[in-house]
Amino acid sequence: MTGAEHMDIRVLALDPTTKGFGYVIFEGPLSVVDWGAKSVRGKKKNAGCLRRLEDLIRFYRPEVIVLEEPRSCDSRRCDRVRGLLRGIRKQAGEWGVRVSVFSRKQVREVFAPIQAKTKHQIAKVLADRYREELGPRMPPFRMPWMSEDERMAMFDAAALAAVYFHYWSSGETTQ
Repeated sequence: MTGAEHMDIRVLALDPTTKGFGYVIFEGPLSVVDWGAKSVRGKKKNAGCLRRLEDLIRFYRPEVIVLEEPRSCDSRRCDRVRGLLRGIRKQAGEWGVRVSVFSRKQVREVFAPIQAKTKHQIAKVLADRYREELGPRMPPFRMPWMSEDERMAMFDAAALAAVYFHYWSSGETTQ
């Protein structure tokens, strides 16, 4: 793919949570097309998440799905969410979509040069970069005794997409 062709690549970045998943859809590194969080209830959350994800894929037709690497040593995902991440990777082939995965360590490394080390600092960088789309959804700073705001999943997904575009622009391939 040439650089010009890649500028229009549609990327769906996902961050599964215990309640569903957050997502952000990019068309190239500068354009956020859609964002949100999908909640799934019931005993078969993974199947429900896969159905909702398939709806997004049919509507937006992404070329790449970007996920967190659940097998990395810094992943703190529960078994159900790890299973969902594996299920998404398996299902992606049937959907005809490539998958790129990155560890939390890679996310921190990409954002470290701009002094964004914590999830909140990274989210703030993304809220500033995509001011119109994500800025109004920036969660407040989380105190240690507080639960994580559900909107943070969108920012975690956007951070994974930023890492994807970082490696793409440097010419490194990912899978």
